[in-house]
Amino acid sequence: MTRAILLAACLAIVACHTPSSGECVSTEPGATAIDTETMAFLSAARARHHEADTKEATNDVAGAVAALEQLVAMPRPHPGTRVSEIEEVLADTDARIAELRLRAPDVDGALRAVTDGLTHAAEPTYFRGHLLEVEGIAEETRAKALDVAGKADDAKAARARAVDLFHQSVDIQEKVIDRSLGAADGGTR
Repeated sequence: MTRAILLAACLAIVACHTPSSGECVSTEPGATAIDTETMAFLSAARARHHEADTKEATNDVAGAVAALEQLVAMPRPHPGTRVSEIEEVLADTDARIAELRLRAPDVDGALRAVTDGLTHAAEPTYFRGHLLEVEGIAEETRAKALDVAGKADDAKAARARAVDLFHQSVDIQEKVIDRSLGAADGGTR
């Protein structure tokens, strides 16, 4: 998961140049400017994910979750304005929290993290698709627990929800890929 955050931060830095004022101005037409406050948030996010990696490496899953929850609770630059790089980092972080919670297994906690993440990924993007995939995994995990508890009908319903969520995830990822292909061929797709 840290790779996605590192990629977002690198793309933000590569997609802009810093004039003498210290403001980071996007070189992409119509793109939102990335400023030093946004880069600072992305840097803090990277550090929190490294902290979570370190904790996870020693099987301290609760510590990893706590580090990531500190990130999602951090104040964000530009209150009231959606900065896509920040929204993507938060969506990705919530997906990672959900995956970690499933290791407990804390299905309800994982689903809460997915719900939080979806507020940061309303449009069809990789991040929304990934969150729906994780939600499907949570439902799959719930189905297994319901099977063990002898609740076959509930397990069957949870599996059906999981399959539906996996289909939704694939549909979104296909849209993301199609957009890329359409842009690559000048929109003739």
